[in-house]
Amino acid sequence: MSTSTHRILAVVSGLALTASGTLVSAPTDATPASRAAVHRLETTLRPSGDPDGSGEAHFTLSKARRKVCATVTWQNIQEPDSAHIHRVSDGGVVVDLSGSVTGGAKCRRGVSKRLIGKILAHPRRYYFNVHNQTYPAGAIRGILHR
Repeated sequence: MSTSTHRILAVVSGLALTASGTLVSAPTDATPASRAAVHRLETTLRPSGDPDGSGEAHFTLSKARRKVCATVTWQNIQEPDSAHIHRVSDGGVVVDLSGSVTGGAKCRRGVSKRLIGKILAHPRRYYFNVHNQTYPAGAIRGILHR
């Protein structure tokens, strides 16, 4: 056997020694990236008011940054003027993401870590609703899921 086949990878305190002897950084559970984990949810938007409307919404949620972001597409509805994540139980708005459909900010900062945790733990208890002037109660909506 050659010498290179006897070399061992060693991971100590976030560093790794490669077979060529080069010291490189190795990921650990304590990296800033893992502490600021970003989680993804999505939904397919279906008619809730507008009978031929449709769309999709993709979300990123970060508890560490207290931030929820949305990228939304829609078809066959009048220009949206607002969009929100609502509780299924009572329809209450929990996160205003209107900028994601009006050309403004796609992210809402300052969302409580507790609320983000609840949404991530039970995404189907929440829905996303896109509103417009014709359908102020909502043109299209969808239940959140992974």
